[in-house]
Amino acid sequence: MRFKVTGIGVVVVALAGIACSDRIQPVPAAPLMQSAAPPSGPLTCDFKSLSQLASHYFGGPEAKAMRDLISQMQAAGAFSVTAKDRGFDVMAHIAANVKAGNTDVADASSLTNGLLACMFSAAADLPATFPEDFTIATNPADSGGYEVRGGGSDLTGPVLSRPLNAPFSGVGPSGTNTWPGILSGNAAPARVLVYGEPGALPLTYEWRVVPRSTQFSPPAIVGVCLDANANATSLLSESSVGLLPFADAAFLPPCSGIAMQSWSSQFASRMARWGMALFGPPSLSATTFLNPGGLAGSTGGIHSVFGPQVVASVTLTFTVQPTDVTVNQIITPPVVVLVTAAGTTTPVPNVTITLTSVNNNGTPAVLQGTLTKTTDATGTVTFNDLSEAKTGAYTLVANGTVNGRPAIGVPQTTSIRFNVRP
Repeated sequence: MRFKVTGIGVVVVALAGIACSDRIQPVPAAPLMQSAAPPSGPLTCDFKSLSQLASHYFGGPEAKAMRDLISQMQAAGAFSVTAKDRGFDVMAHIAANVKAGNTDVADASSLTNGLLACMFSAAADLPATFPEDFTIATNPADSGGYEVRGGGSDLTGPVLSRPLNAPFSGVGPSGTNTWPGILSGNAAPARVLVYGEPGALPLTYEWRVVPRSTQFSPPAIVGVCLDANANATSLLSESSVGLLPFADAAFLPPCSGIAMQSWSSQFASRMARWGMALFGPPSLSATTFLNPGGLAGSTGGIHSVFGPQVVASVTLTFTVQPTDVTVNQIITPPVVVLVTAAGTTTPVPNVTITLTSVNNNGTPAVLQGTLTKTTDATGTVTFNDLSEAKTGAYTLVANGTVNGRPAIGVPQTTSIRFNVRP
């Protein structure tokens, strides 16, 4: 299907794309329309086929411009930096066409797969299942997402799921960071295709990136539209990673009042507040939305399904206990505390742990060293410079707080007794 888009930097959303019937229905885990499955078997780079697909998907002068970009890819050679950069340029035009209402999902999916076959040779960079099915991501009628970020001409805002004026999920840089900034540690051209579709379970969303090996530093923020205040003991979880450090999805529309309810009631609740949005899409600037925009987590990589997980309380465990030492001698091996969701082995990151010590009578002692640290992605924290100033028998007491989630209970725990000799 030929479809004309007048400019990559202009976002056009047809009124039909934000109709009430589209926005209050349960978000599907499968396409709303019959679409072609991705080709089976290995896919190889074929510039001639790419040009034909570009002619079919794009219209008028834009089709010629895309063929010219593909010719530049071929001249530079498959898998070269130039081939990658021009390939992302074509994908950015696909993204603009999707926003403008181009429903030719079969060609959009095939074209994207064909571009990737000429851009990346390493399996670690390609989608885990390749060729990939991009039909939901590129279908304006579905609640998918498809955007390119990181290049000088790429859009700079967060990547949001559709409909763009009532997104359920999104991905963006944290704070004042930028896409080029968080992608700068990746191989040239340091650009990324971010695409997604609703997860199979309610209140989940599956985001993926190409190159699949992309790392975000500082971490990216992934959010879902779940009221972070009403769900005060929830953390965002990524299925292939686990619980993520809590963050606020400030780039999502206000999710106040949206608790863990069905998709349909969730979107009905949002539409009751955002009915006026039907008259036109709002700006996608992060400043458009009020905190808290939703429940979010920070992650250094994106590979799978994101969704909320209730963590009513956590358990602190001394996995490496203190040992007997002499006065002012550093305790070795270093003391280690593990934080897990209560009743599970799931590690909890971003928990601030503070250690104190008491003697046999329960009187506070003089514990020296770095006494407050924050758990890493494995839920552990290591105290490697602890010592005691006086002789005696002591125990360590660990207290903590889940950063950003003070409603999550953190019962203190006590170590075994250790002796400090002269």
